[in-house]
Amino acid sequence: MNVMNSCAKSRNTVKRIVLTSSSTAIRYRFDATQVSPLNESHWTDLEYCKRFRIWYGYAKTLGEKEAWKMAVEKKLNLVVVIPTFCIGPIICPKPTSSPRIFLSIVKGARGSYPNFRGGFVHIDDVVAAQILAMEEPKASERILCSSSMAHWSEIIEMLRIKYPLYPFETKCGSEEGRDMPHSLDTTKIQQLGFTSFKSLPEMFDDCIKCFQDKGLL
Repeated sequence: MNVMNSCAKSRNTVKRIVLTSSSTAIRYRFDATQVSPLNESHWTDLEYCKRFRIWYGYAKTLGEKEAWKMAVEKKLNLVVVIPTFCIGPIICPKPTSSPRIFLSIVKGARGSYPNFRGGFVHIDDVVAAQILAMEEPKASERILCSSSMAHWSEIIEMLRIKYPLYPFETKCGSEEGRDMPHSLDTTKIQQLGFTSFKSLPEMFDDCIKCFQDKGLL
């Protein structure tokens, strides 16, 4: 909010604000399966988050809604990029957030893999989407950025064949409310000129190679 207030004060030079939100602000709904494919018009149900204690999704939803409220009040040109689970090479010495979860799964150090079904997207595609949102005159409102849908069990099965020496987690977690079947509609970003997303194998192979290069695996 402080950033948006500063942008409002500098509206003569700041022409557009690009905010990165999360698909957790879209997909946590009691009717996610029924109304799929989910798109930019859908919002996470805060009551759903409360019931299943999904506080990350709760916070992301509230945060994005507050940003839109401020954009309307201050007449700011806001475009929001909404990526799904972001994976790929990292630039930090140690992984944070999503890559850290994946590293613990590969090393078998987590105790279980998340009972999670959702979209996944390569970090390079997220960066490209952010640039598109900033530079494309037709970009507006929310833009969903996602490549492939999968459950963690499917990803681990795929990777275990390629990397048999790593002790991937074998037990599924007991989390509830995160594995509902649903699909995502990325028509909007494609109509803006985004031609293709990198595949699941590409994003996870790139991430594992990065972990190897940094001595994390």
